[in-house]
Amino acid sequence: MNADNVELAADALADRKVRTLWQNALLYVLHDRLTMIALSVLLVLTLVCFLGPPIVEDVLKVNPSRTKVVDRFKPPGDEYVLGTDHLGRDQFIRLLYGGRISLAIAYTASVMSLAIGVTIGIVAGYYGGAVDDAVIWFINTLTSIPQIFLLLIAATIWSPAPEVLIVILGLLGWVGTSRLVRGEVMSIKEREYVVAAHAIGAPVWRLMWNHIFPNVLSIVIISLAIDAGVLILVESGLSFLGLGVQPPTPTWGNMLTDSRSYFVTGPHLVVLPGLLITITVLCFYLIGDGFRDKAFTAPVLVDG
Repeated sequence: MNADNVELAADALADRKVRTLWQNALLYVLHDRLTMIALSVLLVLTLVCFLGPPIVEDVLKVNPSRTKVVDRFKPPGDEYVLGTDHLGRDQFIRLLYGGRISLAIAYTASVMSLAIGVTIGIVAGYYGGAVDDAVIWFINTLTSIPQIFLLLIAATIWSPAPEVLIVILGLLGWVGTSRLVRGEVMSIKEREYVVAAHAIGAPVWRLMWNHIFPNVLSIVIISLAIDAGVLILVESGLSFLGLGVQPPTPTWGNMLTDSRSYFVTGPHLVVLPGLLITITVLCFYLIGDGFRDKAFTAPVLVDG
């Protein structure tokens, strides 16, 4: 190979763009069929539950709280798309409203717990010393108490309305995220670009926000997806214990709990909310696993 060919090859290699971590992650997610299916299903469920109830009420002329005892335990059919419950209420519209509350609890409480966990984890990991010792002591104390016990106490003291339940779950669900973020920050803060930024006098908030936070964001996204699925199960478990959102306000959890006595008379009352909970939680887990296995562990690719 002569000098001209070597120079041309070097120029061609220099023109190839190396994708960033986030561009690479997006590429792998877009090409991962299972993750995209889970994202699509979750997006459709969210849009239908949040935007669909007014449309369904107007088209089918139904109301989630209107009872009609003569029509109770109607199976799915032409008159009632998904049947009726033990009070003759339309199951379709109640599933939509229940999904709106269940998904709102999952999304809002997971974002709230994530914000708390990331903030505490970054502060503890960056400062270390007495600050880290105090945070770890508090986390160890909190985790030594069974979470279900704390949830039972909180749900007993305060009325388990959706807003109250969101706050309770958000305040109790940040511990795992905080541990993960703290461990990453303790490694990241020793890297050259952070040390260099600190050496030239960059303020602490800039180091945390511009240099450390972007490098823990991958863990944050994975944790958000998994936590949202866990929170739907927690809400369903609290409903089973009678400490979740109380009827007549519907959630998938309390609809499933209320229907367990009517499994023979109205099996659709058990199957439909249980199926929706299963599909939603599975989608959250598949999205989290997709980002963990395909996106942020894949090698960096180049264009060209």
